[in-house]
Amino acid sequence: MISAVRELGLLSLKITGKDVLATLTETINPDKYPNMVVIELQKENEDYSFSYLSLEETNCGGAGSYLYRKGPPNGANFSPTALITEPEKTFQVKILGWFRTVDKLSLSQKDQKIITSVKKALEAQQQQIIALLKGKLADIKGSAGLTLKIDGCYLRDITAFRDSFLQLVAAKEDSISAQDKICSVCGQRKAKVSAGAPAYKFYTIDKPGFITGHFIKEKSWRNYPVCSECSLALDEGKRILEERYRFSFYGLSYYLVPKFILKEPSSFILNILTGEMDKNIKLNDNAGGKLTTNEDDILHELASEKDTMTLNFLFLRKEQSSERILLLVEDVLPSRLRDLFKAKAAVDRMFPQQPFHFGRIRTFFAKSDDAKRDNDLDKYFMELVDKIFKGLPVAMSFLATHFMREIRRDFNTSNINSFKLLDAIETVLFFAHLKMLGRKEVTMSTTIFDPIFDRFANQLNTPEKRGVFLLGALTRMLLNVQYAERKSQPFLVNLMGLKMDSRQVKGLLPKVINKLQEYKRFDKGKAQLAEAISVLLLESDQNWRMTVDELNFYFVCGMNMYNEANLILYGKKEEVDDTDAE
Repeated sequence: MISAVRELGLLSLKITGKDVLATLTETINPDKYPNMVVIELQKENEDYSFSYLSLEETNCGGAGSYLYRKGPPNGANFSPTALITEPEKTFQVKILGWFRTVDKLSLSQKDQKIITSVKKALEAQQQQIIALLKGKLADIKGSAGLTLKIDGCYLRDITAFRDSFLQLVAAKEDSISAQDKICSVCGQRKAKVSAGAPAYKFYTIDKPGFITGHFIKEKSWRNYPVCSECSLALDEGKRILEERYRFSFYGLSYYLVPKFILKEPSSFILNILTGEMDKNIKLNDNAGGKLTTNEDDILHELASEKDTMTLNFLFLRKEQSSERILLLVEDVLPSRLRDLFKAKAAVDRMFPQQPFHFGRIRTFFAKSDDAKRDNDLDKYFMELVDKIFKGLPVAMSFLATHFMREIRRDFNTSNINSFKLLDAIETVLFFAHLKMLGRKEVTMSTTIFDPIFDRFANQLNTPEKRGVFLLGALTRMLLNVQYAERKSQPFLVNLMGLKMDSRQVKGLLPKVINKLQEYKRFDKGKAQLAEAISVLLLESDQNWRMTVDELNFYFVCGMNMYNEANLILYGKKEEVDDTDAE
């Protein structure tokens, strides 16, 4: 994975011709920090003095003009440019504090004189600058950064600050290093390697279990030795990922990292890499063409690529100064994406009004309880995403547990037409088309309802599943009769809150038949349906190999799709008032 980021960085550096300075400079996000407060200094005779504070749009002079690169939280950055938190603290720690970090640098006499003169000017007028800064911030909307200009020049344009920036970055990398060692990224022996790359921090050196070297800080480079060339490439690769290959995914975010098998990326990848094509391109005016509901879904476009590259999906969470990998899905071929879109298309043909997307799955794998503030089912959702991309099997019992939690919640509020049930049905069909649920062949009697069973053959593949499905349809017909007669559905109490076991389901059929007879609505069609249910239940094994959640899922699917049976029995769907769904 890290090698793929390195390759991306090397490719970008080759195409753009960026120098070291531009690569090491971090871009300030203008959406989060739209304003930049500038401390303007002017040269008078041989010294510099403070003139005034100006305000400009962030990055108006170019993304690298401020020489911004973040340093430690309670220390100075690598240049006197900072994001403002508290005005006085930011000025003291990030601006004046920076000048104290350059005292030991090897600068020319001319550059050292400039640095010293600017420092004295800022110290002399610090109270005035802080007061003006507070006033300036009170007059603007949005967050702001703070930087310097000297004689109207940005820091990038002044040799003293450029050299200081590069020396500070080098000193940081050299603080823990070794000579003539193997780089863990490129695998080559290099004159010098450092302890990790600033782009990715996967360990700390102050906790047991995180380091080798017996807690000797100077030996911690052994954990993750990286040469300067790879470190630079990783910096650039990470920047490219942040700007062009980062996407949102139903409350989560991920990086899409391409890895080129033949070292020759396609024109589509190159266009995104160089910024000639916006990664937020709207690929299809019809949302049905996507696997997600995001505008920046480029998976459809990538599915048309040849298998000359693989795709890595990297989900990260930042924890203090380190980053933790939540999920890494490696080596996904474009042909696998094509398989996903074929499965989606098959589901969409069955439900054209509500196209399938990953949001259907996310419905059941976000929160176990609506009252919870945070998503506590992210782990399960990401496990499913991992299995989808890899084509690994998924247990129907696992899916049914989460389906029924949400469906019961709606059922208990008297919403028997839960829209979440359709999400569940589409999810099952999607997995079935990908052959991820498994299927066993069972000999069963033919019935007039075989057209329904053929459509959902991957799931309705045993007599008990078919019988339970049809029983759900017959039960829904009874509930509609009750509502038409009484404007209520008292029979719902017999469904046990959709927690019925096999014994209770088998005992439900005579109750439904009896109640329909009481209403004088047990006609020829419903009798045919009841007969088919009886035959299927009699053909089933004595011990049903279904969990309670699976059993009730198939039952409620039948309730929801009862009109499929009506079409076969009566040649038309039953017209019911919308309020029947309540």
